[in-house]
Amino acid sequence: MFKWLFVLLLFWFLYFIREVFPPFIVGAIIAYLLLPLVNQVSTTFRIRPGLAVGIIYIGALALIVGASTWFGQSIMEQFSALAAQRKDIITSLVQQISDGFHWQLDVEKTAEELTSSIEQNVGSPEEIVHLGGLLSKSLLSVLVCIVSSIYLLIDSRSVGQFCLRFIPEEKHEAVKKLSSQVNVMLSKYVRGQIFLVVLMSGVAYGILHFWLNIKYAGPIAILSGFLEIIPVLGPFFAITIATIVGVSQQGVHVAVFIILGYWIARLVEDYVVVPRFIGHAVELHPLAIIFAVLCGEVMAGALGMLIAIPVAASIKEILDFFYPPAGKEGYHAFMREKEAAVAVESAPAAEKPEA
Repeated sequence: MFKWLFVLLLFWFLYFIREVFPPFIVGAIIAYLLLPLVNQVSTTFRIRPGLAVGIIYIGALALIVGASTWFGQSIMEQFSALAAQRKDIITSLVQQISDGFHWQLDVEKTAEELTSSIEQNVGSPEEIVHLGGLLSKSLLSVLVCIVSSIYLLIDSRSVGQFCLRFIPEEKHEAVKKLSSQVNVMLSKYVRGQIFLVVLMSGVAYGILHFWLNIKYAGPIAILSGFLEIIPVLGPFFAITIATIVGVSQQGVHVAVFIILGYWIARLVEDYVVVPRFIGHAVELHPLAIIFAVLCGEVMAGALGMLIAIPVAASIKEILDFFYPPAGKEGYHAFMREKEAAVAVESAPAAEKPEA
């Protein structure tokens, strides 16, 4: 009775302080991504993990500063210009649609209503573009994110041992096997997503800049790449943004070429790049993916949408391990193999089967 009451109180407390978690979640994601690199640097150069973490973070800081010096100002200027001209872009878009389809629209009024609606639902573009202001307002969250990722990297083994304390000792091996399977799946998923972000950004830039000669192709391509992280909904938003900007500049006819270019890119990605070079790390039904993304958005906003698929895939991996589908070995098969191995080891030497 008291045990369940404690569990309910714990869940209530965690829900009450849910706004504290995002920096720690982001820090944990960063630590997870950097952990293989930390282990490799530590093993190769025979140095302590703490020193390897310091080297990696200093190198990352130098890389960020260098990239910002060379490309940051140009990219931010394009983002700022794109955001500043949002009303002109929407006005031109409405005008192009009105002329292209011969609709009698009040261009100024319709554009004003669309701009107001977008800003109410998405937020003012200046708030998104001015990263300096965002970082200054969220400096504590950024600091917590970095510090938590450093501590998780240095104490990764201690964290694992701490979690095992709450699991019966006879199930430690099964939990380690399950965590290894989840780790392989998540590592494959993360590597694939990073590759697809870079690939889609490059392809989108090629379509918009070299083929269609659309202004602000760089910022739109970067957004298209990062929207690739959000399954189902992300590609739709990417096409919508590119189409709006393209139509506002060149007319309704360019929408066909933008949609066609993005659609071909998606087909090549889904049927050539992913199966051949990445593989499908996450085996989830499309409806389960949509449900997970929407649940993530309701629970944690944009961050929830980003981590919804890995979380859902991890839950599926856990369920498959304890309740395996037909033809797949799970927890009970693993325990039987372990018991058989223990029995062989504990048997007298004469009774052991010959190798």
